[in-house]
Amino acid sequence: MASLQTPDPRSAESAQQRVRLAAALFLLIGCALQWWRMQSLTASMDQGILMQVLWNGLRGHPFESTLSSQLSTNVIHSDELPALGYHRLGQHFTPILALWIPLVGLLGKWALPMLQVVLITAAGLVLHRLAQRQLKPDLAALVTIAFYGANAVIAPCMLSNFTDLSQLPLCVFLLLLGLERQQRWLTWAAALSIPLIREDTGVVLMGVGIWLGLRRRGRWPMAVTLILFGGGWVALSTNVLMPLFSADNAQRFMVENFGQYLEGRDQASSLEVLGLVLRQPLVLLRELVSPPGNTITYLLAQGLPLILVPFISIDSWLLMGLPLLGLLLAQGFNNPLSISIRYTFLVVPGLFAGAVLWWRSRQGLFESRRLRRIWAGAIALSCLFTVTANPNQSLSWMIPDSIQPWIYRDPVAQFRHGQRALALIQTIPDNSSVAATTGLIPHLANREVLIRFPYHDRYQNQDGQPVPVEWVAADLHNQRLFQTFRKQRKGLKRNLRQLNELSDQGYGVVAFDDDVVLLQRQAQTDAVAQQAFNALFRSLNF
Repeated sequence: MASLQTPDPRSAESAQQRVRLAAALFLLIGCALQWWRMQSLTASMDQGILMQVLWNGLRGHPFESTLSSQLSTNVIHSDELPALGYHRLGQHFTPILALWIPLVGLLGKWALPMLQVVLITAAGLVLHRLAQRQLKPDLAALVTIAFYGANAVIAPCMLSNFTDLSQLPLCVFLLLLGLERQQRWLTWAAALSIPLIREDTGVVLMGVGIWLGLRRRGRWPMAVTLILFGGGWVALSTNVLMPLFSADNAQRFMVENFGQYLEGRDQASSLEVLGLVLRQPLVLLRELVSPPGNTITYLLAQGLPLILVPFISIDSWLLMGLPLLGLLLAQGFNNPLSISIRYTFLVVPGLFAGAVLWWRSRQGLFESRRLRRIWAGAIALSCLFTVTANPNQSLSWMIPDSIQPWIYRDPVAQFRHGQRALALIQTIPDNSSVAATTGLIPHLANREVLIRFPYHDRYQNQDGQPVPVEWVAADLHNQRLFQTFRKQRKGLKRNLRQLNELSDQGYGVVAFDDDVVLLQRQAQTDAVAQQAFNALFRSLNF
């Protein structure tokens, strides 16, 4: 590698200050938005699942979750009840999450959302270290600022639930930095960590291995090792380790994500899916570009903050190609080609690292003032698209939820509602079993039994016997606000019908405030709360 000319110290320091400012703003804004999501009840079930998984780790039962059990094939396909003692490792094999168990003990429900922002902020700083070794200071700084301004980074980090994939960019950048510095301890620490993040992140390690073998002469032994380790771990975890805990991967996730290749089968292992995909090249080609609008939009959104450089970079395609291929070939309830959800973290590291490598031999282009202005505009546009998309309704205090009909939620009213709801559920004892609506779940996840209402109000105990929950907490506020939409009105009707049925089954309405109702099993009904709940029911004209 050709060494860079010694940069002007003042220019280097100025670039360094811009990166520090960008990182500080990202950290502060990200933590503020995650705080707001918790206070406004915008965080939801997925965050509650991981919180419960780690809280159970404090009790000596790591990776157990009744919330996760509610999403298992036994519940969804066999109509069983959520089970106490269910291990999430059968759905996603994420052993490295255990590192954060002490943090949950220290910070409680705030641990995971704040951790996510810190991890992505740190990833940007490591990316800058990597870029500094390849590029002039101003160019390295702008690549890093582009990372902090990317829709694919901001939305899943600041405006979404905590995801185990938020650990991935930091580990990938550390691996590439270790390879660049030829620091074995850093290289192997990062390489060993990547597959442990989730059962599918081994494909990212395979991508690094392929890139290393094709683009770095003399590194084939390391390249082959990374490819075999990454691919072998994916095969081992999905076909051997995960089935030890449940049949969810074969019977649910493979079917939901790759059912178009299964030829009518109701289950398949990951290796069987791979074989079926390769046997159907026409289906594979169709899925690569279908639906074309979503595919093109996704790629443009990913490349926008880097002025589309990754798409003309061989290094980017090698580094991000395998995980991107997996997203293009998949389907599912959560659109894998959504720029605002966790799957973008599979693509982002290779995208940005490849862009750094592309610029290394073309730094003269950066001397153009017009190009720098276009690049700055592209980053600003990426941020604007993030805000106007209002991911997960986290920015409803800025962006109306609907234009026709007009629905705008005042931030003061949102905050006030959140405080009332939180005050209400704080009366629930910590050791009680609870069924709660999705916005309340992250605040109640520090308990052994928590399930999502109205889908269930009973669970299986360790003996397999059905047990009714002791408390039910339902927040009907958003459904009432959006009742002009068919889906929300249908959900509101279902919630109210279920609550009335529970009242007839021995649950007393013990509290009601601002459309949040609290029921307790075998408790005396509070007359004022019951009257307020009845008034809400009558006002809806069902």
